[in-house]
Amino acid sequence: MIRRKLAARRNAAGRPSSSSDQPSQPSDAREAVRIDLSPLSGNGVPFSRISLALLSFVVLHIAGLFLFSSGFLLTRLELDTRNNCTSFRAPEGRSPGENDLGAGCWHPRRYDRAVLIMIDALRYDFTVFNETLEEEARRTGDNSSIPYYINKLPTIRNILESQPSHGLLFQVRADPPTTTLQRLKAITTGTLPTFVDAGSNFFGQMVGEDNIIDQLIRHGKRVTFMGDDTWENMYPHSMNESHPYPSLDVWDLHTVDNGVLEHLYPALERSPKDWDFLIAHFLGVDHAGHRYGPEHPAMAAKLTQMDGVLQRVFDLVEDDTIVFVMGDHGMDPKGDHGGDSENELNAGMFVYSKRPLLDTDAATAQLLERTLAELTKVDIGSVEPYPFLDSHRTTPQIDFVPTFTALLGLPTPFVNLGTLIPELFLVPNGATAGDASSKMRNLLDVTRINAWQINNYLIEYSRQRMAAKLSIYELGDLFQEAEAHYVKLDDGAEDVQQLLDVYLRYVTFTRRALIAARRIWARFDVPLIVMGSIVLSLAVLSLAVYRMVNWSRNLPVSRFALLAGGLVGIGASTTGTVRRAVRAVDRTGDSAMTVVHEAVFSILVGMVLAYLLSAVVQLFISRRTTVSTAKWVSPSTLLGLLLFVLNIIIPASDSFTVNEDSITVYLLQAFGLFNFTRALGLRNQKAREGLTMHGLLFMILTRISQMSVICREDQHPYCIPTFNATPTTSVAAPETLVILVLLIPIVALCGRSLLKGSDNYENTGFVLPAIFLPIAMVLSAGYWILDTIDSSEATTVEWAARFKLYWAKIGVLTAFGCCLFIWASDPNCVGLDVVDVKGEAGDGGPKKRLLINGLANAIGASYFVFVWIAYVVLAMVQKPMGGVMMAVGFLQLFCLLEMMHLWRDHAVKGGPTPTKKTHPGPAGIGV
Repeated sequence: MIRRKLAARRNAAGRPSSSSDQPSQPSDAREAVRIDLSPLSGNGVPFSRISLALLSFVVLHIAGLFLFSSGFLLTRLELDTRNNCTSFRAPEGRSPGENDLGAGCWHPRRYDRAVLIMIDALRYDFTVFNETLEEEARRTGDNSSIPYYINKLPTIRNILESQPSHGLLFQVRADPPTTTLQRLKAITTGTLPTFVDAGSNFFGQMVGEDNIIDQLIRHGKRVTFMGDDTWENMYPHSMNESHPYPSLDVWDLHTVDNGVLEHLYPALERSPKDWDFLIAHFLGVDHAGHRYGPEHPAMAAKLTQMDGVLQRVFDLVEDDTIVFVMGDHGMDPKGDHGGDSENELNAGMFVYSKRPLLDTDAATAQLLERTLAELTKVDIGSVEPYPFLDSHRTTPQIDFVPTFTALLGLPTPFVNLGTLIPELFLVPNGATAGDASSKMRNLLDVTRINAWQINNYLIEYSRQRMAAKLSIYELGDLFQEAEAHYVKLDDGAEDVQQLLDVYLRYVTFTRRALIAARRIWARFDVPLIVMGSIVLSLAVLSLAVYRMVNWSRNLPVSRFALLAGGLVGIGASTTGTVRRAVRAVDRTGDSAMTVVHEAVFSILVGMVLAYLLSAVVQLFISRRTTVSTAKWVSPSTLLGLLLFVLNIIIPASDSFTVNEDSITVYLLQAFGLFNFTRALGLRNQKAREGLTMHGLLFMILTRISQMSVICREDQHPYCIPTFNATPTTSVAAPETLVILVLLIPIVALCGRSLLKGSDNYENTGFVLPAIFLPIAMVLSAGYWILDTIDSSEATTVEWAARFKLYWAKIGVLTAFGCCLFIWASDPNCVGLDVVDVKGEAGDGGPKKRLLINGLANAIGASYFVFVWIAYVVLAMVQKPMGGVMMAVGFLQLFCLLEMMHLWRDHAVKGGPTPTKKTHPGPAGIGV
């Protein structure tokens, strides 16, 4: 705790000390310190008992966090079952395995090879050509009205206009979380990955479930990969040819893309082909979004580059190859992703083939229109998945998986929940032309296989996790009903409407299965979260009870109560009481609670409840009154409890949660106002002035902190982001840099003032705050100035990018390294002084006296310097507005420390009606 210097050098005349029997001190001496260690006596409680109690509370907190985090991280059970060619029995009387891979495994294949061009963060509107804006720009000769991300992929528009049968554009909806790892898992498995997939690789990236890469390899297909190294982490040693590049440097827009291009074109030009599936994952668009946002020239440059790549890829592929151009997710207006906003969920997917994907005759077009129209009428119990969204053809992203495997004649991964895209299967088996009934029959047959695979997965998942309420019986009835109608069809049925009706029944089943899975997987595990919250709450309550009963009254904890509570908890865990209670109240039933979770919860809750009951009994039978109840109901205590409770109950209201930032500022302002008004009534002028000044400054800083706003999706449209220069960019405003620079001397002077006030402006307390920390802050601000120059003129100021890299590596890292090294080597902020004692002679001259400066706050000052270092290091990796807000927060901390010190000093020596004289506790030791 910060303590001011409470003794100063005396004048030459000297003043008498507080003890009448001591001689007066000379002018250059300081008052000798008297250290009262009675507060550390612990009321007679043995140190071993205190240590054991604290260890117990730590264990309780760790257990509560373990339970809470197990429920907060979305989980799903992984199944290791694989599909193969013999898994499905063909409907036309053929025995399993009769289809060889040449004709297709479960269904005749349409293509021999496939190319996947993955453009990371390819938002759907990036792929749509806006004719209105283009015409307006052409008419006025001004392109400024066209956003940097619009109309930059004209190759897609040209194919859709000139070769409509060779290209199809879809808006694909990604399931949250919209992170690259989870989306790639979904695109290759067809399931709904969560933040944590429960399985053998619990904390790993490697995919353990059935997937398209595994199906390709096991059926003799060759896979070539280049790009984002996430693929290599997911499928290690699975690719026949692999060229991974690191993906974490979002400031680097070109290294990965250039590496992909180095290998992509040669692979496409090889003859004969040594690959069957080629993956090229570009990262430039995603990195441009993270660094600059979509509204920036760098985004236009990357999309234009991708357009050239697509044009050349389409020229190089052969007739037996199908090309998928896809985004794994979108990006929000700032260029970030990971959430569930519309811009993050909506990605683009373009399918191209030199061979017609579908017939363009009137009959086929009419059949497709009729099929899609009927899909919009299917009752799936939810508004999503949408066949159309804002008039754009829309489909779930995982529909890629069964579509891809069916087109290449491969078994669909066992865990797939996607549904086939109908546009690609309205052709007769093995043909490119035919009547409407043969095309509809082909779509029906392949969709039936798709539905059979999903039904098998649901049955197996429910068998292995029996508590999962996947509506398996209702879904099973839907599937069997569709099967019954399929069997009734004649082999040569030509009634298109009859075939369409059966097809819609299978689609109803597959879509309802997807919705049921989303309902139980795309959610938090509420039972585990509640269990963790209960344990954490009991830990806080038990700590308060221990302080009031066992610590204050020096009463031992009842070991018998703990043992009895533990035994009750073991019994509850063994009999499954907790699990039955969870099943009774949890509507989804897919809680990931295990025997370990149940045992930890029941045993700890039993022990804590038993302890609380025994403490209450001890409190009633105890006759000791060592603790005054007045201190528990002081105004400061009441205010602290009130603000704490109000902050806790904020999530209980949706409106409070949406406006949590404003409410938090309100509570902080209430705290500052309370200190300000309470200080006005103090009679001690020094304390009154100090408290009112710091209370007012704290309120002003709290209001300033509200000027930086980052909006969540649920706060729109009433929230306007101010963190960056504009809501649609990731570049800092120039004035933010000016503020960041101006805050450097303010922070340095405030920190110096605080250390000087406690006599700790010595040793490391001088070297770091006076020299190294200001230099580090200057270097940090310099880096962000260079970064802003580089960001604002990314295509012309190339020197800024190179120079700032060396600036960060040499200057900033050296300064931070020196600060951390100096503090770790000697965190001491205490100084020594040797002074002459006038009037007292010694051998060979005046008598000397050794003074220790800053001893009263030796530990507090050291940790204050460490917090300062941490602030500087964190401010370096924040964008300019983040650095400004961290400086404001650091100054708020400074105000809090000063107010706490002033209130404490007032309580010790400045109370309104002191009953006895108290010793101020000087800051130095005289020897």
